[in-house]
Amino acid sequence: MIILYDNVDPGGSRWQIQNAKGIIMSVNLAKIELKLLVVFDALIAERNVTRAAHRLGMSQPAFSNALNRLRSLLNNQLFVRTGNGMIPTRKAEDLAEAVQGALRQLEVALEPTTFEAPEVEWTFDLAVSDYASVVLLPSLIAHVAEAAPGVKLRITSKPNGEVLGLLDANEADVAIGIIPDLPGRFGRADLFGDRYVCMMRQDHPLAGRPLDLAGFTAAEHLAIKPGTDEVSRADRLLERNGVRRRTITTVHQFLAAPAIVARSDMIVLVFERMIGAFDAKNFYFCRVPVADMGVRISAVWNQAQSGRAAHKWLRRQIAAVGQSLANSDRSGAVTETPSAPGASGRIDEAAAIGVSTRRSSSSITRSA
Repeated sequence: MIILYDNVDPGGSRWQIQNAKGIIMSVNLAKIELKLLVVFDALIAERNVTRAAHRLGMSQPAFSNALNRLRSLLNNQLFVRTGNGMIPTRKAEDLAEAVQGALRQLEVALEPTTFEAPEVEWTFDLAVSDYASVVLLPSLIAHVAEAAPGVKLRITSKPNGEVLGLLDANEADVAIGIIPDLPGRFGRADLFGDRYVCMMRQDHPLAGRPLDLAGFTAAEHLAIKPGTDEVSRADRLLERNGVRRRTITTVHQFLAAPAIVARSDMIVLVFERMIGAFDAKNFYFCRVPVADMGVRISAVWNQAQSGRAAHKWLRRQIAAVGQSLANSDRSGAVTETPSAPGASGRIDEAAAIGVSTRRSSSSITRSA
């Protein structure tokens, strides 16, 4: 749906709002403040007056007053309050995409052609996976705070299935995570790699020695499936190698895994770079006895935003942090050689993983 303004009153200011289906309505633009359309756009996105008002930095009474003025000007209720939130009327649904497109075009037209990061005040919206929020986000926030103190990052966590909609609606400037191939209208930058490793409690019957494929497939597994897909990403990689595991329990967040495996005989596949977020001394880590268990972490965005100066700056910052993590990659650090006996009985591979992750999570410069 697009918006076209067609002056039907050469001596005045009545215009027609059209979409692909034809004329939606004729309005007097001189009576409609831009702010009222911004209010409309926010409520379409949030379907809740309180959240929409907060999104725009308005009080709820001021937001409601603006909405009532727009209702009067357009002679339509626009939104109906229900138990499921503010539901748009048919007229509001017809207007929604056209108004949103016009506002985004205006934003681009008024945006500066250069982005003076140290001086500007700006807010970027990022859609970040649970994985990226642990591994990349702390370093990105610290990096941006140092490079541009006036820039804020507004973070939302969404599964891959919702990423396209967010980017198409310009509700996210960039999405970061382990994201599959997308249509050509989206740009992509690969940032760094990671791989799955096995994690189990320190006194697990399989701990303290290399894990072979027979032991891996016979063990009870905790599966982590962040999205709504029927098969987890780890299981897809395993099945590609003809391997199936015995999944006993499934959770949707990586950070739920430590407490579960610490109190059970289940083992879980976690990403090597996430181990720094766990209390690693309580767990044993080892390689997955299956080839090709690696993934790529990427940043993706709507190509329509590629030319904006602010967007270019943001992508450069994400790339810089990603490159730092790529440089700190210690692939091959996991060995199957036990360390000399000690108080904890942990093996070298566990220590190596933990040190590698902690180094890469705190700075965007490569650790010595």
